[in-house]
Amino acid sequence: MNLFTIENLTIEEISLLRQSLNVIEIKGASAIFVATLQVKLDQEISQIRNMIEEEEKKKQAGIRKIEKATKAES
Repeated sequence: MNLFTIENLTIEEISLLRQSLNVIEIKGASAIFVATLQVKLDQEISQIRNMIEEEEKKKQAGIRKIEKATKAES
């Protein structure tokens, strides 16, 4: 099996792909495949959200550090 990645998609685009799996018609043989794909997309979305949250925390910490340094200079 060849594995590939999808790059340059926004979290909104990935979420839309995930949501679309909830409304497609699934035949018996495809159920496991679709369920596995749903789990993979859910995991990817979770990882992206965690990355965004960590980046935001770093930004906020940087802002606080700059504010603290600015106050110290005053």
